[in-house]
Amino acid sequence: MTSPLSAASSSQVIHFSGLIAPAAWGAPFQPPGSPPSPGPGPFPPPPLLVILFPTDGQVMTGQGLVQHGVFVTLLVLMSDPATQMPILSFVGNSTTASFQVDPRLTTASLSATVQGIDLVSFSPKTVTIAVSWTATDPLTGMLNPIVRTTMESRVQFNGFSFFLHVSSQMRLAIASGMLTVVGGPTVSLPPAPSAIARADIGTITRTPLV
Repeated sequence: MTSPLSAASSSQVIHFSGLIAPAAWGAPFQPPGSPPSPGPGPFPPPPLLVILFPTDGQVMTGQGLVQHGVFVTLLVLMSDPATQMPILSFVGNSTTASFQVDPRLTTASLSATVQGIDLVSFSPKTVTIAVSWTATDPLTGMLNPIVRTTMESRVQFNGFSFFLHVSSQMRLAIASGMLTVVGGPTVSLPPAPSAIARADIGTITRTPLV
């Protein structure tokens, strides 16, 4: 699609509307049975880092393509607690996961089998993950309030421009669960700060034609 503002540039428009529940786990959590990490320096790498980004919604592009459904992105990094050497660097995604979110954004649950690749061994891997979210404050027992946000950002240089618009309704939440590397370890994911949100995210990328 050619930008109406410049015949010498092309534009790409992407819009997402739906539900998201990003979550992350990392240091100081240790895989079960692992001794405390004595690694060199004051900030040794975490023995486990998990970043999870499930979505359920609709994606539309400027070319008229519309995709709807669940999409899960998962990153898992594991390192040896003694040597700090990486033993797993997994990145993968799934479109067949079960991702359920309460309409009031009070609870959510995910069960997914994620196919991906281990960048340490350069071999395909499969990871199963089950996570639950609750927006109830564990200290007060009260439901966290909905926070409404709107944000816009623009970057432009040398004919390239990127515009981002985000509008969301979000409750702070606690996420916990279990992760299993097929053929490898099973790791508990302890309660960690997270969020349950309904979001509209739009981007416009304009790139100069060479």
